[in-house]
Amino acid sequence: MKLKYFIGSLLIALFGAVTAVTATSCGAEPTIGDANWVDYVKNGTVKLGLDHKNRSFWTDGVEEVTLKSSIDGDTAHFTTSTGATLKARFYGVNTPESTGEIQEYGKEASNFTKKKLEEAAKNGTIVVSSAQSSYGTPNPDSTGSRYVSLVWINLDTKNADRDHLYLLNLWIVQEGYSWVKNVNDMPEYVDTFIAAENQAKNYKLNLFSGKPAPLFNYGSYEDTSLLDIKHEVEETLKDPDHVNRFNGSKCRVVGTVAGYSNNILYIQNFYADDPDDPTKGGEYASLNIFCGMTTIPVRFYTINTYIEICGVCTDSENFGFQMSGVHFPKTSSSTGPDDARVIIKAEDNTGEFSLHRFEYTAAELQSKVEAKSTEALNCAIQVTDFVEVKKDRGYTSEDGDITIYTAAGWGIYITFGYQATEVDVYDNHTYFQGKKIKVAGVMGIHKTTSGSYQWQVIPSNSADIQLMD
Repeated sequence: MKLKYFIGSLLIALFGAVTAVTATSCGAEPTIGDANWVDYVKNGTVKLGLDHKNRSFWTDGVEEVTLKSSIDGDTAHFTTSTGATLKARFYGVNTPESTGEIQEYGKEASNFTKKKLEEAAKNGTIVVSSAQSSYGTPNPDSTGSRYVSLVWINLDTKNADRDHLYLLNLWIVQEGYSWVKNVNDMPEYVDTFIAAENQAKNYKLNLFSGKPAPLFNYGSYEDTSLLDIKHEVEETLKDPDHVNRFNGSKCRVVGTVAGYSNNILYIQNFYADDPDDPTKGGEYASLNIFCGMTTIPVRFYTINTYIEICGVCTDSENFGFQMSGVHFPKTSSSTGPDDARVIIKAEDNTGEFSLHRFEYTAAELQSKVEAKSTEALNCAIQVTDFVEVKKDRGYTSEDGDITIYTAAGWGIYITFGYQATEVDVYDNHTYFQGKKIKVAGVMGIHKTTSGSYQWQVIPSNSADIQLMD
């Protein structure tokens, strides 16, 4: 950091400390809006330095966008004027986790960001700019698919000009939902970010309050049946206003690995009507587990492995009902009482817990979709015949993730570059259009932005896809 910015930051920090001492010596707890409170978001110290009108994020690094989905406290997806998805990782902030891992005040931070973005999307303006001071092509972060971004909003004016946009990143810090992190790329903002964080600490806001997070579950994990969870999910599919009783619960579940795709693990289990005689029938239940953005050890996602996991169940608006916050230890010797553990290795799982794969013809699967059947929801399935990929059904694609639509009416969600041969990899929708395809995977469900549900087969790898010669 340049010397002048370091000195400025030090002076602001000292001023914040003096402010806190003054308030305490007067016997009054500092509160937002009192005489010492500074609204850094709206006092004009931080402004968008680039005009966003008629600009493209992909070529200029700044653009007015529409909201696609708010992911958590410091991540959101937007749609640009070209229809492409911009995955934004907020610059300068580091909110507690609320997806792959669950941390104190993570849910509160996520709710704050979501509320502001949805209000701006409905009544105002959203502009995203790259962490750069001049126009130019933005650079993705280390994941290769996200962009470190400044998110500027106006809550009540459509097409607002840049003088009436406020930096949501800074707002998150000011409200005490985030620590400041990696602000050196925009040195003109450093002092203000640090001052806002110090003020949040002095005023003991949210994660700096020293108080328990209202939405964090501090209890222990409870042994939970996948079947009980499934029944709650079914009620939600029937009635969108139904509140899943497991939402926010810390659960311990067991199941057989049915698939692993795009950092999501799928497990399933069979529940017999008569536990003493499974031949009398029963049903399968399953769950999808978001594993975070890092790869988990292979022993946990090997198909047919019987595992136990502990995590927090969440009724996610974007991803449906799922579990997250699971700890997958790198070695089996380091497993703690609440860590994921392998109960039966895949090669040894040949008895009652071995993987069952539902088999349907393409037409049978379509009948299940039309009936909104949850018989195989999130379970392993095999489509037994070839079905044509229709050109006129459309497709969606972002960052190599492709959804193709079949003549039977259901989709196939491919999250990897399809390895057609040992050499050739295809990740373009046009490669599949007009071809006949046979597929295996997991029967997943995706909630669209319109609120409807889209049923799709999710293969785990190229071996799950077979094209007719």
